[in-house]
Parts: sequence; structure tokens; C-alpha cells
Amino acid sequence: MNIDSIDLDAYIQSIFLKNGPDKEDYLEFFEIVDQVKAEDIESFRNKIAPILNSATLFGFSYTKPFGYSGDFFIIEKIYQSYVNPDKRYKKWDIFLHSAPAVIAVVNRKTLAIGIFEKLNAKAMGLRQDVMILGSGPVTETFEFFEKNPENSLVFEMLDMDKRAIAYAKNKNWKYLSKMTFYNRNVIRYSPEKKYDLIWSAGLFDYFKGKHFVFLLKKYYEYLNEGGEMIIGNFNIENPSRRAMEILGDWFLYHRSADELKQFALQAGIEKSKIDVLKEPLGINLFLRIKK
Repeated sequence: MNIDSIDLDAYIQSIFLKNGPDKEDYLEFFEIVDQVKAEDIESFRNKIAPILNSATLFGFSYTKPFGYSGDFFIIEKIYQSYVNPDKRYKKWDIFLHSAPAVIAVVNRKTLAIGIFEKLNAKAMGLRQDVMILGSGPVTETFEFFEKNPENSLVFEMLDMDKRAIAYAKNKNWKYLSKMTFYNRNVIRYSPEKKYDLIWSAGLFDYFKGKHFVFLLKKYYEYLNEGGEMIIGNFNIENPSRRAMEILGDWFLYHRSADELKQFALQAGIEKSKIDVLKEPLGINLFLRIKK
């Protein structure tokens, strides 16, 4: 649908009259959002203002009740496929969960669990130390422990948000003997040990290139020989990018696989030790660096 060929006010009113988009409206609505010009973003947001509040997932992202985009709570709501039961908001939350980028975020949790399980299998019962940078709700670790109660992994979690840590500790109360939490800034923090795996799913795409490279170089030194660092970043080929930015005011640095590899090379890492993984949709990329 061409946004210039419709009465936008009437179209949006028709969506609100049925309390949100139905499944057959999804593609059309996303196409309209994709066509909103930069100078018309605020006007468009005013038209959908009734759902840009913390009662919807779009609005939760937009209003940033914890002060930043992509906070631990919205990530957890995405992981849990949360839908507000209120009929004014329910369809909007279901709509959000249909977005490719949201599906990709869930996929990266599954990817993380698989990586933890492979590391555990390779460990042959020997302790494996894992650092998670920007740990958020720690749902991937929780689900790993639920599936693998007997394992060799010991986790250290780094997050700047005390609320994220409090939430994660409460969620993972059964497994706290194998977790240590640090309320620290990843740029300033210096670990006191080395790790077999350093994982970060959704932190580095908030950083400019120079900070990305700095952190790669810094944390690479804290890998054990044979260890690896896996860093997530949204792909430049993200069909939900405009929806994230316009509906959720959620801005990230999107990068290609080649850009991620270049960052690793700039950090002084040998080309043979660099690879890029992706979740099934290819929307979330993962720079993989071996020591």
C-alpha cells in the first residue's frame, strides 16, 4: 500500500475501531510505517498516541520507563510472548510479536541455550567459566539450567541496571550458587579471571564502532586459550527497523557480517579466528571470535 494514496487518518481510525490490527492487516500496517518520512514521524506518532503508553509493548519501548530502549523487562516480555489482556491493547501486543525482529530476538535466546549446551558437552565434566555482558533478565541461562540441571558451567553476569540484576536474581533463585552478578559498566569493568565463553546478545549494537572495537580488544584478553567470544548485533537487513524506530523509538547500530569481521580485524584478531553466525531469520548476527 502506498501511504500517499490513502487517507491516513481514516485508515488508522479504522484500525483503532477494532482495537488494533488483525492478522490480515499486519503486512499493510508495516508497509505504511516503512513509508513514513522523517519529517512526518511525530505526526504519525500523534495519530497512534492511544497505544504509545506502557500498557502496550510498542508503548513500553517508546516511553522507556526504565530510561533506555531494549531494557530487561521488554526483552523478558518478548521472550515470554506477553500479551496485555485488556482488549484495547491485546491486538497491538500480538501484532508486535509478529515482527521479524521480535522473532529474531527470541531466536537468539534459543541460539544462546544451544551454545551453552555445546560448551557443557565439550567440558566433559570440567568447570567452564562464562561471562555475559549486558545480562538483562538472564532468561537464556535460566532455561539452560532448567533443561540441564547437572552441568559444568559457572556464570558471571554484568549489567548496568540494578533492576535487571534484581529481576534476574529473583528469576534464577534456584541457580544462584552458579551465578555471580556485577552491577558494572562493561567499558570500565576489568575482570579478575579468564573465561571459556564471553557472550553478549543485545548490547554491542548500542555502541559506536570505536567502542565496539575497544571492547572486543579488551575482553579478548580475558578469554582462556581455546575459548570464544560471541557478540550479537542486528543485521543491516532488518525488515523491522523502521517499525522499531518509529513505533518504539528504539534505535540501534545495524551492521553487516563484513562490518563485524572488520571490527574484529581492527581489534587485532587473526582472520582465521573470526566467523559470523546468525539466527534462523538472519536478522541477528553474531560475531564469533576464537582464542
